[in-house]
Amino acid sequence: MRRRSVLLAVAGVAAAAAVAAPSIATSPTHGDTHITSVTVNEGRSLILGIQQKATFTVSITAGDDSGIKSVSPVGVWGPKYGVLKMSPMHCRALRSSATTSVCTGSASVSVPKHQVWNDEAGTWFVDAQVNANDGDAFRSGTLGGFSVKRAALLTSPPPAGAAAGAPVRLTGWFARASWDNGRYFGYGDVQVQLQFRPDGSDTWTTLRTVAPNISGVLDTTVTPTRSGSYAWYFSGDKWSGPALSPVHHISVPG
Repeated sequence: MRRRSVLLAVAGVAAAAAVAAPSIATSPTHGDTHITSVTVNEGRSLILGIQQKATFTVSITAGDDSGIKSVSPVGVWGPKYGVLKMSPMHCRALRSSATTSVCTGSASVSVPKHQVWNDEAGTWFVDAQVNANDGDAFRSGTLGGFSVKRAALLTSPPPAGAAAGAPVRLTGWFARASWDNGRYFGYGDVQVQLQFRPDGSDTWTTLRTVAPNISGVLDTTVTPTRSGSYAWYFSGDKWSGPALSPVHHISVPG
């Protein structure tokens, strides 16, 4: 069985049932304390390669008629009991409203230290309790859902030159970062677009969508009618970041 270290900066964290969020709250919600927004990594997906170390921000805006005292305990969790280290949150009341505060902190992750594993890619959440000055509190284990994705890679060799009206074979390789093994492995269960941009244009169009084989190999044939550039493009999915291959130009004799 895979072992992992629990890195929450909160004492006494207990594992929850497999279908439930791993609650870190020490008391139930009560009073008029409320959360109005939660932003993780400035609203962007967190995309991690094989040697990546990253620190990302967590921002919680909350209110209470007595003002906000703190956000604690707090943690970040994901699929398969994934847990990341979270710094203390620092709260600042808004100038426009003393009853509303923005509380910020950061979480960190290291792929080489195996703080994430392949099966933990997907949707992650913030588990936090907001505490008011009058003793009221609000907690939730599913705040600010955000994506943690495995980095993707697209490579392709330069194609042969084209003769007028002759077919050209275009190949490539699609791979994803393996956080488990520290390597990129070919992957086939995706749809990759072959895109084309004619000379003199800034617009890319999709010529076709190609599924790589089980090893991630892409292979298709086109018959160019005009000179332009070709590239493989993957837009990303729930578990994988986007990828773009090198751009190759094919000249078609006039």
